[in-house]
Amino acid sequence: MKKWLSMFTVTALLAATVGCAGGNEPADNAGSSGKSSGGSAGGDKVTIKLMQFKVEITDKVKAMAADYMAQHPNVVIEAQVTSDYDTLLRTRFASGDAPDVFMTKAFTDISDWSDKLADLSNEPWMSKVSPSAVQGMTVNGKKLGFPVAFEGYGFIYNKDLFAKAGIDKVPTTLSELKQVNEKLKAAGIPSYSEAYKEWWVLGQHLFNLPFAYEKDPVATIDKINKGEAKVNDVANMNGFFDVLDMTVKYGKGAESVGVSYDNQVSDFSSGKTAMMQQGVWTIDSIMKINPNIKMGMFAIPLNDNAADTKMPVGVPGYYVINKNAKNLDECKKFLTWLHDNGQKYLVDSFKLIPAFTDLKTTPELGPLAADLSSYVEKNQTIPWAHTLWPSGSNQEFAKPLQAYVGGQMNKEQTLAEVQKIWKERVKK
Repeated sequence: MKKWLSMFTVTALLAATVGCAGGNEPADNAGSSGKSSGGSAGGDKVTIKLMQFKVEITDKVKAMAADYMAQHPNVVIEAQVTSDYDTLLRTRFASGDAPDVFMTKAFTDISDWSDKLADLSNEPWMSKVSPSAVQGMTVNGKKLGFPVAFEGYGFIYNKDLFAKAGIDKVPTTLSELKQVNEKLKAAGIPSYSEAYKEWWVLGQHLFNLPFAYEKDPVATIDKINKGEAKVNDVANMNGFFDVLDMTVKYGKGAESVGVSYDNQVSDFSSGKTAMMQQGVWTIDSIMKINPNIKMGMFAIPLNDNAADTKMPVGVPGYYVINKNAKNLDECKKFLTWLHDNGQKYLVDSFKLIPAFTDLKTTPELGPLAADLSSYVEKNQTIPWAHTLWPSGSNQEFAKPLQAYVGGQMNKEQTLAEVQKIWKERVKK
């Protein structure tokens, strides 16, 4: 996920649970000339121009498109799958060759495109969308997207090392997390090897938590944008620093700023550490190193109220429909078909964690997907609030946070620098 983990700046997803950020495949047309084995082609051909950024499942998109055309012989799907997605999407709209169905990302991105999107609020599958997927696609009360999948993250943990340290349940409060770390230390087991060399691990994912835990993240971030509140006013900011301090104290210390993503995953997978802050996208990398590892994932607590502890879950991409599509009704029929056949394509073929209540996570997606799904089913989720931050700020936030980990700044200086960056980014 190193590439996807810049979540809203890079458009690839990682394999096994939510695809693989292989990303070197060329742009491809997944459709055909319109010929199919589905029977007689009576009437005019209907073309659906489909565009998406999940290059790692290009062949699977081809197969899905072929199946649809076989069942609907009057429909031609011209599906373009590309890694240079954002640039090409804007180019196609500007040139008059806009796609009919395309992918966009949550909150700010879908809001930016909203004036060009069809309202899907009354589509037959909308009632089956998981509640956690609704907010990110809703603009001015209109539901504009078809959620492709869920992603989520927390502390991934080694069950055998937990058992060795006498830990029989995952922590649900900040105090319990401290106790877990102390038990691991007493057993001679390092808790963490956190990849704070990577801006997204620290400046995006971990720092997302206090904002996501706000009662109304949108309102809080809006107030900060307007200068009506400051970053250090966020209720669980102290809890964030408590967790950050723990990952340093019970991990690599100041050397954490030199730990890469690959090092982090390797240390965890090989049993050198008991936990790591990562998400479902790491499953393939972990299993390649240690296919026999027993692991799970739990939400990261920032206070001592267990009811507050929830997992950040987001939708990496939504299918949306161009409201000016020549064959708007056919586009809607396609999404209805995709939902009706979602278990076959979205889950079994694409290997995604479903964002619909009537689609089920399968054992093949692995234990991290199973734990994420458990939080979703219990509605114990918080948003990827960093998607609401000023554009480009997540990478900038990593710098003072890395300085804090390295001992060059204290908490007050770090928050002051974050506030300065925020204010500057709002002006841009």
